[in-house]
Amino acid sequence: MIKLFIFAAPMQLRNLYDKSTLKKKLSEENFSRITLSFYRYVILENVETLRDELYRRFDELKVLGRIFIAREGINAQLSIPDFNFEKFRTLVDSYSQFNNVDFKIAIEDEGKSFYKLIVRVRPKIVADGLADDTFDVTNVGNHLTAASGTRP
Repeated sequence: MIKLFIFAAPMQLRNLYDKSTLKKKLSEENFSRITLSFYRYVILENVETLRDELYRRFDELKVLGRIFIAREGINAQLSIPDFNFEKFRTLVDSYSQFNNVDFKIAIEDEGKSFYKLIVRVRPKIVADGLADDTFDVTNVGNHLTAASGTRP
């Protein structure tokens, strides 16, 4: 008896095209994109595994942009096809670490801000120059509104 094993090729977890090809592909899209950003300071475990998972799941939704993750949290600037926005919100909320994170949606944007997806692991999500042991990244304080000076 002969056994035949078929292995699926692993998904590429990085961009494979040059800049001009990606920009051409973006210009040919026949749908609108929503540009947004979000961040959350939270202690993350298994950052490399999370990076790969986020890349796969964001790529499936046609997300373009820059997402940086580190043990201290996530910082993302991206665009999403308008028809996938609710799926994206549901996906982000499915991670307990990111549930209900505020999306800052760009007001003036044509949706062409990004032409590829980048999800990178970094030592820190923001290059602030502060030593990690001098503060608690999960103690984010209270958000105040400009108009009232109180919490929304």
